[in-house]
Amino acid sequence: MARLEQIINEVQSLSWSDKRELRQALDDELEQQQTQHVQPAQSSNGDDAKTRERRLEWLKLHRDEYGGQYVALDRDELIAIGPTYRSARQKALAAGKPDAFVTYLPKSDEIAQMGG
Repeated sequence: MARLEQIINEVQSLSWSDKRELRQALDDELEQQQTQHVQPAQSSNGDDAKTRERRLEWLKLHRDEYGGQYVALDRDELIAIGPTYRSARQKALAAGKPDAFVTYLPKSDEIAQMGG
């Protein structure tokens, strides 16, 4: 609970445009979670341990190339990229990959900036 209060306090110091961007990111995240709850428990995107490991390796290897964007992966193969979750998801759907894994890939220097 104290961590949430700290985050709220930090958000209050953001500019209006940064707050809008954060709101969009949170909306996209909630939409993604709702979509995942609707999907069957065993999806065809191969969420076994080996696939997750390969996917994580792909994300690490391509951080410099695609950092700062949302990426859609079919197992460990890039299907689509976009500036928002929604755009990457729509591109993956258009590519015929409804079970694509969509996530934000932070730039390598973004992680260092997240600390207080």
